[in-house]
Amino acid sequence: MATINSRETVDEIIRGNGLYPGDDIRVVRIVQYNNIFDGGIAYGLIYAGEDLRRYHTGATVNPKVIWDYKPEHSERI
Repeated sequence: MATINSRETVDEIIRGNGLYPGDDIRVVRIVQYNNIFDGGIAYGLIYAGEDLRRYHTGATVNPKVIWDYKPEHSERI
């Protein structure tokens, strides 16, 4: 489970169509939510093969999908 607090990093992943510079594992969904501990905004990164609803239960409040990977027509995920 990958959770980050940096919107700048999220924006860089989105610009890279799911890839952070230097990474070779693609993020396929990003969920923004408020954590239950301090209400702060956090971003859940979901990778291929993981449960796409994982941030919609548990220690999250107001989960909202802010980005989904859109593969090229000929690309498989």
